[in-house]
Amino acid sequence: MRKILVIILLLINVCLVACQSNNNVAAEIEGHLNKIIGDKEIAASSAPIDYIEHNRQEYDSIINTGEDGLQYLTAELKSSKENGLKEWIMAKASTDILKTDNPVTEWSTGKEWINKYTAHE
Repeated sequence: MRKILVIILLLINVCLVACQSNNNVAAEIEGHLNKIIGDKEIAASSAPIDYIEHNRQEYDSIINTGEDGLQYLTAELKSSKENGLKEWIMAKASTDILKTDNPVTEWSTGKEWINKYTAHE
């Protein structure tokens, strides 16, 4: 009985650590996205890639979140009611995390990418 209790407590601890990690990834990504899309120096540009290039360190930090980041980005894209700059950058980051595992070769908006990506899951 004691072994079962210890195993249950260990599983609860693992779950709590995983949830905390996901919350940290979400906060990290949102912070970087807000900095990228809020960049006043590049605000006159209509090219989303300009925002990424001007904020390369923040963008690379999003990419470096790996699989956890990909899960967060795709969930946010699926639930977003918008289809603007933020969604485009989230889709681009997702493709950069996926690299050659990205099944979507052509897309022009974040929503278009997530819809095609979801169709391949």
